[in-house]
Amino acid sequence: MIDIWFGLAALLLLLALVFLLPGLRAVGARRSGGAKREVLAELYRERARELQTAVQSGAMDEKQFAELEAEMARELLSAQEEVQSSAPSRRGAGVLLGLAVLVPVVTAGAYMMSDRPGEVALYREILASQQGQTDAEIEKRITSQLKARIESHPEDLSTRYVLAQRLLVSGDIAGAVEAYRFVVEREPQAASVKAELAQALFFAGGSKITEEIRLLIGQVLESQPGNGTALGLAGIAAYEDKEYRKAREHWQAALQQLAPGSAAAEALAAGVARAEKALADAGESVVVARNSGERAGPEIRVQVSLDSSVEAEASTPVFIYARSAESPMPLAIVRLTASQLPAEVVLDESRAMMPGRSISTVDSVQLVARLALQGDARPAAGDWQGTIKALPKSSWNKAQSITIDEKL
Repeated sequence: MIDIWFGLAALLLLLALVFLLPGLRAVGARRSGGAKREVLAELYRERARELQTAVQSGAMDEKQFAELEAEMARELLSAQEEVQSSAPSRRGAGVLLGLAVLVPVVTAGAYMMSDRPGEVALYREILASQQGQTDAEIEKRITSQLKARIESHPEDLSTRYVLAQRLLVSGDIAGAVEAYRFVVEREPQAASVKAELAQALFFAGGSKITEEIRLLIGQVLESQPGNGTALGLAGIAAYEDKEYRKAREHWQAALQQLAPGSAAAEALAAGVARAEKALADAGESVVVARNSGERAGPEIRVQVSLDSSVEAEASTPVFIYARSAESPMPLAIVRLTASQLPAEVVLDESRAMMPGRSISTVDSVQLVARLALQGDARPAAGDWQGTIKALPKSSWNKAQSITIDEKL
């Protein structure tokens, strides 16, 4: 609040100077005008004495003296009137000086009597809340003040939107839905608010997708295809409809917008894995693609499947890798589970195990897909695998296929 007052004081000082400068100029002008009138009067008296001396010496008679004295008096009066008209009036200068004091006082009083100081304080507390710098008492006061603001300013949509977000986080789902609806009804083009309304409705309905939610999701994605909230809900809706591939696509698109390692990212990643498992259970292939932002370069696409004669637990690891003929160390490797097969994987620079050792450093590779029954990355007796003995770089642009059917 201190910086607000400093800013206000600076503005008031500037305003005072605007009014004071003309007043100060008027005072100076009056002083200058008085000095000029005094000089004119002294000049008149000096010339009158000269004329009187001329009469006494006989150089001028009384009639000539009277005529010249009258002429001097007229000139003096005319000069004084000119000086008087060029100087601002004392009353005008007084008005300016009075305004210089009155306007800042009235402005400060009006500001203090308005809602502005309270709004500034509330805004600061909301910022502190977003940064996690408030306690439960301040949080409760913020919500209470937002509600009071809405009661006095019912059409303030910004305040109502902030309140809706706070109510949703605090668990007042019904209140959040009501506030979101109010904003959406008056701002139907606000796609992000529609997405949050859909999310609130999802929570309010016991985490179930309703027709209203589907309608809102469609409207949001039509105008904002990359809206993360809508994409997450669209994935849930598709999963409920058993459209697992579409659910996976929606969740992957939403996942790309989140910081790796965040709680939301982990939840979406789990959803992607669940959709991939459902696809595998349904006998559909799954493409395990590179993460966004990874380096481009040579790549090998491999379709991997389990032979029907091979039995394994769903959680059994599957290692798919490329290596050179000279070394057993993988140049690129992907880890899946048996439940995810069949699947298509991409072996590229981003899958390298060690810096400086990748598929781009060789002209030919061996491809291995191994079902590790012991859960170990190293081959062990009893494991099952499939291989492509030699794959030259000229064939890397063609999709490869490996069936795990050979027991070690």
